[in-house]
Amino acid sequence: MVLRRSFPVAFLLGLIAAPAAFGQLKDSPIKFVDRDAIITSFVAAPNLNTGDTPSSVPGEASQWLKVEFHYGTTSALKTPFLDTVEFRVWVEGLDPLATNSQGGKGVGVAFTGSVTYINIAGGKDIYGVFYVHPSTIARYSSSRGVEDFNRKFDVHLQALVGGVVMDEINKNKEQDPLGWYKPLTAIPGLVYRQDQSPFLVSDTSHYPAIKLPAPAQ
Repeated sequence: MVLRRSFPVAFLLGLIAAPAAFGQLKDSPIKFVDRDAIITSFVAAPNLNTGDTPSSVPGEASQWLKVEFHYGTTSALKTPFLDTVEFRVWVEGLDPLATNSQGGKGVGVAFTGSVTYINIAGGKDIYGVFYVHPSTIARYSSSRGVEDFNRKFDVHLQALVGGVVMDEINKNKEQDPLGWYKPLTAIPGLVYRQDQSPFLVSDTSHYPAIKLPAPAQ
């Protein structure tokens, strides 16, 4: 899905951190824990290079955006395990090279991705994670670089069971807390699951198992 309408950059860069908005469905078996359910940080990829050449360069150019989220099951879950939950994510960014930029300052975009976790044991402290590549961070930010993603750009998450949105939340909040991403240009394929990233073997016991896509025929 590609959404073409964009907002002025002043509006885009006005997303200052504030309490998150909730959208939990009644009788949902899952919910995000609180206003701090989305934690963003910057991490260097593990060195998987077995040779003498460094696998990455120092500084911001080697920093992946890590989007970790905290959720739990509710009393509506009547079984020990929740079979499947899909999480969809929108990460706000800025395209300073867009030809339709207003005033040459860039156009708002939203990176999209999803992960489906399976066989989730009931509990209050369950986590999931997404990653964004350093080159994407560098390409879709202003001259402030990672500071944009630390302080101003929003992250929106939805939890779905059986294709139905059970809960949704933002890291930051603005005038339209559960709909800011809809008018922006969506760019799929720029948010990675853990198994699509160098962090494949990191914190393997911290997250549920991932349901892998069906093999191509």
